Amino acid sequence: MRSITLLAATAALTVSSVAVAGPNYTYAQLGFYTVDSQGKEDTGGFELKGSFGFADLFHVGAAIDSGEKDGGKSKYSDDIDNLNLGAADTDSFEIYAGVNPAITDNIDAIVRVGYGEFENKGKRGGFPLEPIVVDAKTERDFLFLQFGTRALITEKFELNAFATYSAGNIKQKRSGQSAFTGKQDFVEWSYEVGGIYNFTDMFAAGVSLEMGAPDEDSLGQTTTNVGTIFARVNF
Repeated sequence: MRSITLLAATAALTVSSVAVAGPNYTYAQLGFYTVDSQGKEDTGGFELKGSFGFADLFHVGAAIDSGEKDGGKSKYSDDIDNLNLGAADTDSFEIYAGVNPAITDNIDAIVRVGYGEFENKGKRGGFPLEPIVVDAKTERDFLFLQFGTRALITEKFELNAFATYSAGNIKQKRSGQSAFTGKQDFVEWSYEVGGIYNFTDMFAAGVSLEMGAPDEDSLGQTTTNVGTIFARVNF
């Protein structure tokens, strides 16, 4: 009996020792993203993110990115044979706070609340719109609520998924043309799936795909898909 008890205890310790730990919430990462583009020029940019986890239940984070839509503001063209009226430079940031209760030893539920801003700076006018080209800027500010899960499938590989509800307003301004200044409220849902591979305890890389992401350069709302690849340093 004593031998059986000792064998059972040894087996239990062995199982617990190979159990996969939960996801990490303290890290910094740099990524490159690309967006569906309607013109000849590419849309994309770079994104810097950071997160800090504490008390095994909470985390806070921030992200900033800078990119170009349809090649950037310098690629604006109203030439009838090479129209590129949507070209613009883009910048954005967001901050958030969240909770990450464990569902199992290796799966966490995620709930976050946050605030973000987005700015799109380009040009408007010329043929076939107006005879004078002017600077144009679209701004978005919004609050968001995000739900999701992070799951370590193995000690090195993570899968995650998120759904985000955003509400805010869109403002457009054109220099010297008050008639083209406007503002309207919006609400929207977007969805993201991704994977992360941890090469070591410190270094990781991953990919993500966001569907239904906002893509506005006017007061009308359109959505697009955003693909991101990134490198991460865990702390």
